Amino acid sequence: MISDMNPAGETSGEETNLQQLRYNLFQSASWLNSNIRKFLDPFAITPKQYNILLTLESRNPESLSIQEVRESLADKMSDASRLIDRLEKKNYLEKFPSDYDRRSNRVRITEAGQKLLVQINSRREALDEVLLQRLKPEEVVQLNELLSRLK
Repeated sequence: MISDMNPAGETSGEETNLQQLRYNLFQSASWLNSNIRKFLDPFAITPKQYNILLTLESRNPESLSIQEVRESLADKMSDASRLIDRLEKKNYLEKFPSDYDRRSNRVRITEAGQKLLVQINSRREALDEVLLQRLKPEEVVQLNELLSRLK
């Protein structure tokens, strides 16, 4: 096992930086998730449901298999079927049998789902303001570049 300590028994500067990075990423993810949840609360959907609708909207008028929807989620362990069922009950998407495989279903965003996204996007500036209060526009660009390398 490789030790994180130098011969003097101290943690290296690089390891300290990595510990701080892990802590900051965890705290930032928690803060961002909390703000996104607050933002979406008036629309009665969760961040994962919002992500599904965005994915379906980007592929509209095509449909996706439930597996394709699952793969689009950041959390690959999500119960995509359960999330899809809830969105279907709200009439934000429609589920129908696949033409190619009768054992599987496909999903597509509905007009109601598209209207919901329009409503959410018209108020997205409020969420953007939360970020811009903490970051300058050039820092947003820099952070995007750095985070895209972590995916």
